[in-house]
Amino acid sequence: MTLEGLLVRAPETVTAHCCICGRNTAAPVEVHPGQITCPDHITDALSPLGDRT
Repeated sequence: MTLEGLLVRAPETVTAHCCICGRNTAAPVEVHPGQITCPDHITDALSPLGDRT
């Protein structure tokens, strides 16, 4: 690695708002168009609305 490569700023982390728990996540998953969840709530987002706990 060159000195110039070490001096390059790392890209900003992309975060998104989970539609189930409401927290910001650095690993967003789009389960339906426009519906983003954190990895912990993928199955909750894919289940019917009445099955969410």
